[in-house]
Order: sequence, then structure tokens, then C-alpha cells
Amino acid sequence: MSQAKVDKHKKEKKNRAKTIRMQKLKTAVWVTIISLGVGALVGIPLGKGIYKYQKKKAEQNATISSLQYSSWFDELWANNYADLYAGMDFVEDEDASTTDAAE
Repeated sequence: MSQAKVDKHKKEKKNRAKTIRMQKLKTAVWVTIISLGVGALVGIPLGKGIYKYQKKKAEQNATISSLQYSSWFDELWANNYADLYAGMDFVEDEDASTTDAAE
């Protein structure tokens, strides 16, 4: 062996522990980065899907107060059915008689 090779071998042997530690550190960093990337690619769509499912389920089971229902029903009636009965007089129980029903 030439002197240059011997010196190179001694230097590598001297710094072997440091070199191995750096290689392990680089490997750990790459594994962490790749794991985070794969986790993000799988986890983000999965999380969004679960969130949307739970939100939809909560909307289906939602309850409203009687005032909210009353205002909703009044608006629904006014928009969809009020014109069917426009110009008609509704008969109250006090005003109704058997003769009115016969006519």
C-alpha cells in the first residue's frame, strides 16, 4: 500500500464512529420526512372525510326550537301554499252551521 492509502485508511478509522453517527442521523431524518409525507397524503383526506361524515351526521340529528320551527313553517307556507288559498275565507267553528255545510 502506498503511504497515501495508509493515511486515508487511518483517517477513516479515526473518524469511523463520527461517520456512522452522521449516516444514522441522515437516515433517521429521511425516514421522518418520508413518514410525515406519507402520513399527510393519507391522513389529510381521511381526516376531511371523517370530519364531513360527522358534520353530516350532526346536521341530521340537529334539533331546533319551537320559535325557529314556527318561523320556518310560516315562511314555507307563504312561499309554497299561501297562493292556493288566496281570497278564500276560512270558516271558524263559531260561524259554521249545518246549513252552511249543506250549501
